[in-house]
Amino acid sequence: VTPATWIRNFVRSHKDYKGDSVVTDEIAYDLMVACKEIGEGTRHEAELLGDLKIKPITTAGAYDVKLESNAVHNQNEELLSLLRRYTERKDFAHNTNNGAEGVERRSSM
Repeated sequence: VTPATWIRNFVRSHKDYKGDSVVTDEIAYDLMVACKEIGEGTRHEAELLGDLKIKPITTAGAYDVKLESNAVHNQNEELLSLLRRYTERKDFAHNTNNGAEGVERRSSM
């Protein structure tokens, strides 16, 4: 089934659903919990996933690898450089609103 069909079936079969097209807070909460559990691999819905098994997400080993701050810094510099080039374009500079009222163009980045 499609995700939309699965959601409709979930709501229709919920103990609090009265067949009146009203999705109560309890139904919405239970639906979000079910989606979270499916995504984390702690709940299998064969109707939705078939034979696909999602490997459970755990925190085991999550902190074993130290992040390199230089790589992030270099990527940020590249992004900022690209943004500076875009904002310095003549057509961008002359069209400061770009459909967004009240947005100010800053020349110093």
